[in-house]
Amino acid sequence: MKNRGKILRDTNAGPGLLSIALEQYPFTLEHHWKSDVPPKVGMVVEVALDASGAVLTATPVAESQLAKEQAEQAMKAAKARGGILAAGLVARFGVPTLAAMAALVVGWFVLNTVWIQVSSGYGVGMSFWAILGVVNSPNGTMAALNGGGGSSGLYGFLCIVALLAPLTPQVWSDRRAHLGGLLPLAFMLLVAYMVYHGVSDGMQQARGLAGGLGDASTRRMVDEMGQEMLRAALQAISIGAGAYLALLASLYLAAKGVIKFLVAKA
Repeated sequence: MKNRGKILRDTNAGPGLLSIALEQYPFTLEHHWKSDVPPKVGMVVEVALDASGAVLTATPVAESQLAKEQAEQAMKAAKARGGILAAGLVARFGVPTLAAMAALVVGWFVLNTVWIQVSSGYGVGMSFWAILGVVNSPNGTMAALNGGGGSSGLYGFLCIVALLAPLTPQVWSDRRAHLGGLLPLAFMLLVAYMVYHGVSDGMQQARGLAGGLGDASTRRMVDEMGQEMLRAALQAISIGAGAYLALLASLYLAAKGVIKFLVAKA
C-alpha cells in the first residue's frame, strides 16, 4: 500500500524518519530509499508499507508532479467556490433574470448590432458598445469602421447603469425599483434616436449647404444626389444578431419589471 509522507529527519546521522498521516516511520538509506537524490528534511515522498505497517520503500515525488497536483486542487477549489457563488446568484436573482442579463451583455458587447457593407467584398460589423463611441464622438466613425472606436464617454457610463438597473430591487425595497427593468430598453431606444438624429442633422446641414449653390436646378440636383447617397448608405446597413438578442432580452426585463411593479402596487 502506497502513501504520501514527508521526511522529518534525513539519514546523515543514522536512520531517517518520515511522517504519514501524523504517524512516524523510521527508514534507512540502504534498505528503503529508492532514488539517486539523497533524502532531505521536508521532502515529499511516496511510501510503500507492508502488511505490518513497516516501510518497504520510500521514493521522492517530483516537484513537477507536486505542482500539477496543487494546480488540480486549486482548480477543484475554484470550481467549488464558483458553484457556490452561482447557486447564490441563482437563488437571489433567479435563472430567467440572469439569463436575460447575460444575453444583454452578449448582445451589447460581443455580437454585432449592425453590419455595414462598405464594398462588394468588404464589410464591417459594429457592436452596440462601438456605436456608443460613434454617438459620443461622431468624428470617430471612420475609426470605428476600421475596427477601432472612440471613447463611449457618458454613454458608456449610462450603458453600465442600464445594464445593472434590473438588479435594483435587490438593494432598494421600494416597488419603484422594479421599474429599473425598463432602463435597458429605454437606453437602446435613446441610442437609436441619437443615431437617427445624427443622420437627420447631417442631411439638413448638407441641404443647407446646397441651398447656397447656384440656381434652383443646381440645388435640386445636389439634393437628389444627397437623397441617393442616403438611400445607398441605408441599403448597405443591416441589423446584426446582437441587436435582436439585446432587444429580446431588454423586452423581457422591461415586461418583468412592469409586471412586478404592478403586482407590488396592488
